[in-house]
Amino acid sequence: MKAAIGVLLLAAHAAAFAVIAARCQRDELTVELHAPPASPTVALDGRVPPSLADRITIDDTGRGPGLHRRTWRVRYRGGSERAVGATQLVGPFQPPGATACTGRLVVGQRLLDDGHAGPGTIAGAMREELSAQLRAFSMFPVGDFQRVDRLRLAWARLADHPRDVALVGAAPHGYVRAEARVVFERVTVPITVALVPEPAPAALHFRTAVRAELAFASRTVQWLSDQIGGDALASQLARDQLDAALVDALAPPPPFTLAGGQTLRFTYCDEPLEITAAGAALPFALAIAADPAAPAILPPRMGRGPRDPVADASVLGLDLDLDALNGVLYELWRGGFLDRQLAAAGLDRRFNADPAVASLLSVRIDPPRLRLPPVVSLGDAPDTPDTLRLDAEARIAIHDGASVTEGRVWGGLAFALAPRAVAPIGVELDALALACERTPTTLTACYADLVAAIRGRASELHGALTRTFMTLLSNIFVGRIGAAGLPADLVIRGVIPSIKRGSATAALHLELAAEISGNR
Repeated sequence: MKAAIGVLLLAAHAAAFAVIAARCQRDELTVELHAPPASPTVALDGRVPPSLADRITIDDTGRGPGLHRRTWRVRYRGGSERAVGATQLVGPFQPPGATACTGRLVVGQRLLDDGHAGPGTIAGAMREELSAQLRAFSMFPVGDFQRVDRLRLAWARLADHPRDVALVGAAPHGYVRAEARVVFERVTVPITVALVPEPAPAALHFRTAVRAELAFASRTVQWLSDQIGGDALASQLARDQLDAALVDALAPPPPFTLAGGQTLRFTYCDEPLEITAAGAALPFALAIAADPAAPAILPPRMGRGPRDPVADASVLGLDLDLDALNGVLYELWRGGFLDRQLAAAGLDRRFNADPAVASLLSVRIDPPRLRLPPVVSLGDAPDTPDTLRLDAEARIAIHDGASVTEGRVWGGLAFALAPRAVAPIGVELDALALACERTPTTLTACYADLVAAIRGRASELHGALTRTFMTLLSNIFVGRIGAAGLPADLVIRGVIPSIKRGSATAALHLELAAEISGNR
């Protein structure tokens, strides 16, 4: 009898459990999403199961152009939560082939001339080259070349040199003023040269005006000088030397070839040179090409970054707007460079080999592949001006036994720049999320244990992106750059970064420790 009663109770409990379980069963959180990966405006609407519609909360992150994120969340009894998120690159975008200026090269007066045409300056190198070319020069009536007694270069504006109006004419953006004294056997030739920049969409030219007078005590010798064109000879010497050297000094950064053959190219843009007594700033653009496989995906356009006036102590500097930084990241993504760098970093291998993962989890991951180009934007803390934010979404193939699931891992990283090196400091993980693709257009919550396991490692993924990007800046701009107009090189020995924030955008300023070296 007792056994029979026990069996009946067990059957009753089983039947009741089946009824309760059926009533408590809920649809799994999924989001059917048909939004394109990139859109001029936010278009992240998704369809969720009707049984969950009244229980779901939606969170949106992102502002202005860049990566936007929408997250659908549902809470269950007991405090558990499921979430699915989707990412979209939102415009407006930087069009390929555009000549909008996204950076500027700053050449300080100290690099042009330190006041003594000393070593390490353009004036010093030009003085040595002029002396070398004239060393064997001898011509009647001036006689043998003796020395270059003085050579001065300065950034100038007509407001500061009103007597140059007759020589220069119109120079609305300023000019380069050169003064030299070339000593020959029978005469000292004072030369004044004005080089007025005339930028064009694809080049930079200087209109040259020269005043060089050869004055002799002897009327006969003076007459002979006038007949053979002595002034023209002196003017041509100055023009040939100065024009070539300055065009080289004020060119955009040279092309940079990456491993794998991809090249970053900088070009002239549609704005004039800016000249003050402290230095000159040449605006430039990054050459961007569309990806034939995804022509709608382009870097976001955030607009002109703030500019500080050229500092008196500046030697050589670069200002890169967020548009320039995101253009570089886009080019590195488009050519697969960032994916190769992430694979080489071995984040997947370190995760899979971790003892805790190997002993507690059955899942393994492949190297991440960036689904969209990463985007740099303003950080959320205006009281920390040296902070920017890097957002990225990557695809990860998740292996669990024989099954393979395509995952989308999202993360946001806030990073600050060290004051004395091109390297990030204070890396802080702002966000981490994972969604899985049931179909290419249906996302579902998945692998909460995997998210927990990699949460402490997400900074490695974004840290690798940030280090790669910042190291690239160093590799591009640090080193020896040859100048065709001078028998010397521009040598950049180091970079000091800083961030200038505006209300909606920012600029990265790179102060370059640079000098002119004649040791080729």
